Formats: sequence, C-alpha cells, structure tokens
Amino acid sequence: MNEAAQNAEHPIGVIDVLDHFAGATPALARLRALRPVLVELEQRAYDVLFPPGPGAAADTGVSAAERAAAALAVAVEHRSAPAVRHYGTLLEAATGDTTTAERITARTPLNGDTATATATARRIAAAVAHARLLTHTPAEGGPDAPRAAGFTDPQIVTLSQTVAFANHQMHLAAGLALLATGDSGTGTDPGAPSTTVSGGPRYTTDVLTWRPAIRPLAPEELGEEHRAALAGKRRADTPYFRTLGHDLDILAVRTAIDLAAFTAEGGLPRAERELAATAVSLYNGCVYCASVHARLTARLHGDPAPVHRFLAHGSTAVLGRRWKLIVRLAAGLAPVPATAAEADVEALRAQGLTELALVDLVHCAAFFGWANRLMLSLGSVAGEAEEDDGRKATG
Repeated sequence: MNEAAQNAEHPIGVIDVLDHFAGATPALARLRALRPVLVELEQRAYDVLFPPGPGAAADTGVSAAERAAAALAVAVEHRSAPAVRHYGTLLEAATGDTTTAERITARTPLNGDTATATATARRIAAAVAHARLLTHTPAEGGPDAPRAAGFTDPQIVTLSQTVAFANHQMHLAAGLALLATGDSGTGTDPGAPSTTVSGGPRYTTDVLTWRPAIRPLAPEELGEEHRAALAGKRRADTPYFRTLGHDLDILAVRTAIDLAAFTAEGGLPRAERELAATAVSLYNGCVYCASVHARLTARLHGDPAPVHRFLAHGSTAVLGRRWKLIVRLAAGLAPVPATAAEADVEALRAQGLTELALVDLVHCAAFFGWANRLMLSLGSVAGEAEEDDGRKATG
C-alpha cells in the first residue's frame, strides 16, 4: 500500500500517530527502531481505539465522537499541540462541527452540562469529565458519573481504556522526544527542580487485593479468545483482568505492549524496568501497582533493602546514583504534562545507559501512566490476598 492510500485510511492523514506527537525527527525514528515490535503495537492500539469512520467502534458501543472527545481532553491537559490538533480533527469528523472541539480545547462548559441537553451531548460531556478526572486524579474517576450519563459497564471500561491510553501516548511521546532532541515538547521549564515521589507507610511489598468497581466477567464467561488476549491462565484468574475483559480488542494489544516493554531482551535490566514502574506508581498514588512492582524489583534485584527504603521514603531514599537517576527520569515522565528534562537523560547516559536502555525506561514509565489509571479508577485496594504470579497478574 502506498503512502497516499495509507493516509486516506485515517482522517487526520498520519500513518504513525506517535511519531506525529513526538516530532517525527530522524533521531526519533532511529530510537523507535530499536524496539520495532513496540512501534507496531502502539499504532495497533491506536487503530483499535480510534478506527476510521463514524459510529461506534468495536462492540461496546462507545462512539467515535465520545472517544475523540475524551482523547482531546487528555491532549489539552498535557499541552501537546500536535495531539490537540489530531484529536480535534478526529472529533470534528465524528460530529460534523467544530463547536465541541473548540469548547474542549478552551476548557469551557459543554452543552451536555445543561438540563436540556440531548443524550448524545450528555454522554460526550461525561466522557470529557471522566477524561479530566482520570488524567489528574484517577482515584476519583470511578464509574458512577459515566453510569449516570448512560454508559454501561463495558462502555466504561472502553472509555477508561481510551483515556488511559491517551495519557500513555502523551507520556511516551514526551519521553521519546526528550531522548531524541533534548526537548519533551511539553513547554515546562528545563531548569525547574526535578519531580519527586513520596513514600510512606501505605506502600508495601505485601500482596494486596484489588476490588473491582465494575462487575468482572465470570470465569465461565471467558472464551479462548480472552485467554489468548491475557497471555495465560493466571491473568484470567484475576478480577482486574476479567474486568478489562469487557473490551477484548484493546485488552489484547495492551497485554502485548506490557509484555514487549517489560520482557524484551537486552536494554535496561528487568529489575530497573520494574523500578521505573514502581516510581510512576508512587507518583500516581497507586498502592496496588506499587506493591506488585516493588516486590518484583526486590525479587529481581536480589536485595529487598533498597526497595523497602524507596517505598518508605520515596525520592529521598538512599538508593545509589544509578537508581536515583532512573527514579528521577521515570518520575519526571509521570506528571501532566511531563517535567523530565534533558539533564535527567544526560545524567543517565553518563552512568552508562545505552540508547536502548533509555528507550526501555521511557516505555516502561509511560506504560504505567496507562496501568495506574485503570487500577485506580476501576477498583480499589482491599487488603491482602494470595500471592500473585509476577508480571502475569499485574497492571
């Protein structure tokens, strides 16, 4: 298929949206080519959530307009001009007018907020409100408000996946652009103090239980396609993944991105990928994800002491310079918008991290902008449970 034919499939005329969001420089292309599987998977995830053409995508019934409106709201909060243009154009194509996109971009109230609003307008307004909550305060973005606007539980899963993925895109684009050019594109002051994370007694390596706020699929409702999407029986046994199973298409590609980011050979050592996941989870306040990935970090590193110090004291913990710098870059990619700076990258290069290792670090940190938002908004922590199986039962 030639370029013109490929572009015609997408209304915004972009073949690879992440390249577009991150600047599409030759240096970026070289970096992304280090993990070609992730290049393909990231675009596939976008195509699943934002297929070309009007109407509902997949089977859950969340419309193209609702998805585009939610993603546009995320892009606005991240101050990503390319993403704002992209999702604004996508929304205009879905609605046939510019008014809704202009209001979201300007952060002005939508027509769906009024008592006389149509059901369609109410749903779009609810999608935007949900997107803003999940972007800034994901623990407050539960299912009640979308339900009140008419979203079913499977649709809430799809909407939450859309919002969490859009945040992941923004974090990933900022991190990759930073590696490629020294500028994340978020407009933050590169001389500002580094972002830090806080620890405390609520964070632990103990095994915790996640309680869903949406009914998970029952084990007997899972078919072979669900087990294939979850890459194994152990994930299918957990309420979290059975909740995500309401939207099988995005779950399948999300699982593939998770495994590709955290288990690909070479590059950043696995323990340090899990450390990055832990750092982002501490920033976002996801107690469950922090417990799982701190436990994995300790297991893979072989010494739990620095991990326990990190959970207790956050960025002020005594960790050693390399781990300190990994935490600093991961934490800098977690805010909205990202605050990581060129100095954070150069310090890691001085420690001997290769470009492949840095690409791995950015991917793992950005993935937890996705994972934490789902964990925090679709359920809550409810104490201890049986031991999980490492990555096969995590966010």
